[in-house]
Order: sequence, then structure tokens, then C-alpha cells
Amino acid sequence: MIIALEIGLLYAIMALGVYLTYRVLDFPDLTVDGSFTTGAATCAILLVNGVPVWAAMIAGMAAGMLAGAITGLLHVWGNINPLLAGILTQIALYSINLRIMGNRANVPLLREDTLFTWFRDNGYLKTWLSVGAFALVVALAGLILYWFLGTSYGLSLRATGDNELMARSQGIN
Repeated sequence: MIIALEIGLLYAIMALGVYLTYRVLDFPDLTVDGSFTTGAATCAILLVNGVPVWAAMIAGMAAGMLAGAITGLLHVWGNINPLLAGILTQIALYSINLRIMGNRANVPLLREDTLFTWFRDNGYLKTWLSVGAFALVVALAGLILYWFLGTSYGLSLRATGDNELMARSQGIN
């Protein structure tokens, strides 16, 4: 049961991103199914090749962001429906993810240093301490998102999601 809570809290970060696109921007984006694994594949392959954990995580995050940017560009410049743009990117990312991982379906990280190495080495993985740590990270990410949506840029995003024509008439690009 504890492992289910750990995995659920890890996916909660992804759920915050889905919330941002679906509810705040009113943009039905399915890219997250592929971009989440693209970031993980990029990070995993870099870790196996000896890249430091922090650099591999930044590269994985950049790869996921690039996938989302492709969906946005398909929608804005290609005038493709947002749902279809997300589906196209998601389908393309399945092949790209396999190429990133060297045409293997799995990259084992059992003997590699990861962000969770400290938890594993000290026997804290699969305990309530790790669940608390993951919950703290999710709560922090949620608070940052809450703060961001209260800024002027966040209010512009919310206004665009509510009524795009009205937001544009108010000078929001």
C-alpha cells in the first residue's frame, strides 16, 4: 500500500500539469501521455551513461517541455485542432521514446544513482517517511502553481482559458 501512495504522489505532479491545460487553459492536451515518458526516457538514458542526476533531470524536463511546445506549435502555426495536435504529438513520442532508449523498451536503473538513491540506501523507500517527503514535494508544487495563477501572467492564462476572445480584446496576447 505504501508503494501505491509513493507512485500516486509521483504522478500527482503530472496531474497538476494536466489540470493546468485542461481546466485553466481549456486546451484538451493529450501530449502528457508521451511527454512524461519522454522526460523519463531522456533522464534514464543519461543516468545510465554517467551524467549527474541534476543534469539528467533538467534534460528530461527540457525534453518534456519540447514535446509540449511541439503540440502548441502544431496548434498555433499549423491551425490544427488542439486535441488532434496533442494526439499527433503523443503518437509520435512513442517512437521517439524508443529511439531515445536505444530501441529498448526498458532501461534498468537498479545500480545507478538517482534522486531516490538516498532513500534506498538508508532503507527509507517504501516507508511512511518517503510518502511524507513525496507529499511535501507535491504540496510545494501545488503551492507554487497556486501562487503562479495569482500573478499577472497567471491571471492572463486564466482569462484566456475562460474566454479567449474577451482576453484578446483586453490586450492579452
